[in-house]
Amino acid sequence: MNPTTPLVKDEYSYSVPDEVRVQHMDLDLEVLFNDRILRGAALLTLDAPFSGDLVLDTRDLIIDSVEFSQDKESFRSATFKLGGSDPIKGAPLSIFLPQRASAVRIRYQTSPDASGLQWLTPMQTAGKEYPFLFTQSEATHARSWIPLQDTPQVRSTYAARIHIPHNLKAVMSASNNPSAFAESDPRFSMTKPIPSYLIALAVGDLEFRELSKRTGVFAERPVINRAVHEFENLDRMLLAGEDLFGPYRWGRYDVLVLPPSFPVGGMENPCLTFTTPTIIAGDKSLSSLIIHELAHSWSSNLVNNATWSDFWINEGPTVYMERRIVEKLYGHRRAEMEAVLAMQDLERELLTSVPEDQILHRGTNSRDPNIGFSLIRSQA
Repeated sequence: MNPTTPLVKDEYSYSVPDEVRVQHMDLDLEVLFNDRILRGAALLTLDAPFSGDLVLDTRDLIIDSVEFSQDKESFRSATFKLGGSDPIKGAPLSIFLPQRASAVRIRYQTSPDASGLQWLTPMQTAGKEYPFLFTQSEATHARSWIPLQDTPQVRSTYAARIHIPHNLKAVMSASNNPSAFAESDPRFSMTKPIPSYLIALAVGDLEFRELSKRTGVFAERPVINRAVHEFENLDRMLLAGEDLFGPYRWGRYDVLVLPPSFPVGGMENPCLTFTTPTIIAGDKSLSSLIIHELAHSWSSNLVNNATWSDFWINEGPTVYMERRIVEKLYGHRRAEMEAVLAMQDLERELLTSVPEDQILHRGTNSRDPNIGFSLIRSQA
């Protein structure tokens, strides 16, 4: 079987990846806090020369221009059309390539209401002095800040240059080099192919503290000391995961502690787990959340679901790996206790869930995949 051929059609994406796939993305984006937008360009490299209609996913993007190239050096203007907007899928961007092209460059800007961008005022942060931006691309929000094939069937590498205010710092789900953390307009590189929902960016008044040669913590200044204490065992967790499941393949593993408004407990962005500050309990009692996100490094971040109807494929193996790491670090009784508590939560959710959410596979329907997450699919 050809591994590049989708097994099923992703009903939540306009793209047609069995015709052509984006192999690599180069992003050049300016972060404009006053306007609450990102503005810049995305250069998409295709996996093979392609002519015809290249269809990308967007949501509330303003497309300024589109160009194509056969050699990634000389570019020509391309005809494009932004289709009608669907409340769930967004709008298709159809780009006509009259000749076999190897790359497409799109100049664009986001909407102030982009679903994947969270703009915080200074008063919404821990420091109360500077604004903060973070992204949440899962499940289908990447299309609100990048024009791309926004489907988990497509994995690509990416590089980025982010233009930021001089007094702020940026991090991404890519190589966050501690020695280059203080640079203005930083550059990032993710050299391993990842699905679009794992592309992530955060910009704020951040500090970094190294915990080991491979691990560290990013956080706002008022939070950094407590975060370092809470996550001081991060390297032990990483070593336990390697003992159980093989080499960690992502280089560094760092944790970013976000402001309190982060909408989920944690997000397994490669190289850089995004997490809520509510897990900083002072006694490391909530460390299982970090262990869960770390476990994603061996499960879904390497092999993921093909469509959001099968979200359980991402989470089920990860929960198993999380429990094994907990057992190795803290003993069998601790792992059993957490399994019992999780089962109780699952039973409560089964009693209150609508019938279509009481199964692993969602099936084909018109529901927004971003509201389909549940303990049923994440504990299986």
